[in-house]
Amino acid sequence: MDGLAVGNKLYVNISKGIVEVEGDANLVREVYSDFRERLLDTEFRVADGRATGGKSETKDEPKPTKRRSRKSKEASGSTGSIGADPDSPKLDKDIDTSGLAAYFGEFVPRNHSESILIFLRFLGETLGIEKPNTDQVFTCYRKAGQRLPKAFRQAFHNASSRHGYIEFGSANDLAVTTAGMNHFDHDLKRKSAD
Repeated sequence: MDGLAVGNKLYVNISKGIVEVEGDANLVREVYSDFRERLLDTEFRVADGRATGGKSETKDEPKPTKRRSRKSKEASGSTGSIGADPDSPKLDKDIDTSGLAAYFGEFVPRNHSESILIFLRFLGETLGIEKPNTDQVFTCYRKAGQRLPKAFRQAFHNASSRHGYIEFGSANDLAVTTAGMNHFDHDLKRKSAD
């Protein structure tokens, strides 16, 4: 998505779909947030194969359900739970966050993308979790006493597409990229040892 916000004006051109807003900064921010949420919702429905093709869904039409065999659930590590959902994250009581405060306390993250990167490194390196999920990152936010992102799912998209720190293939399979490792090791601001 290419967009440009200048002062109190917003111009977005998604293949000449063009959305222009001008006015109070709060109005511009609100329109942008609403537009972005709707755009991402549409992208997710298309990616999931749930796009309606221009038709409105009615209550009379049954929605198709996807069924997975027990073998595929076991192979993916799912044991009957649906899995993590970044739109309604939950605490994961099975992870040991006892060392999280000290680990996170070494850094000065500037944004949620950096916080997510720190939490994923903690989950992977300290706890040895190969494929962390969004619920585990949510748990880290809560246990570290950090403010949650307003749009939790969007924070992962930003860390992935805007900054390139992580791969966000699904809520149940997050990975730190090479760019994320480099940022963590060389650019992430650390608290000075005073």
